[in-house]
Amino acid sequence: MSLLYSTLYTLFIGAVFIFIIIAAYDFLYGEKDEKQTKKIHKYFRKETVKKIDVLERQPRKFTMFHVTTNNGVQKIKMKPGYKVIKMVTKEKNKK
Repeated sequence: MSLLYSTLYTLFIGAVFIFIIIAAYDFLYGEKDEKQTKKIHKYFRKETVKKIDVLERQPRKFTMFHVTTNNGVQKIKMKPGYKVIKMVTKEKNKK
């Protein structure tokens, strides 16, 4: 019986410890909002950025932004490492 309790206790403490490590990693090394907006301003340095809206956020995968500039509105996707990918709208075939 003592073996069962010690095993359950070890698993419980291990799960809590793993959860704390994951939360700390996301807090310390996750994508920061301030740095993302800084990179967007750097990417659009020749244009004046009026507004930045977050459309979709999937941690550790990508963040989708809706950027309003003087020249119009653009959608961009930012991947981990602050890599900016410009989203291009598909044109319909004209016949």
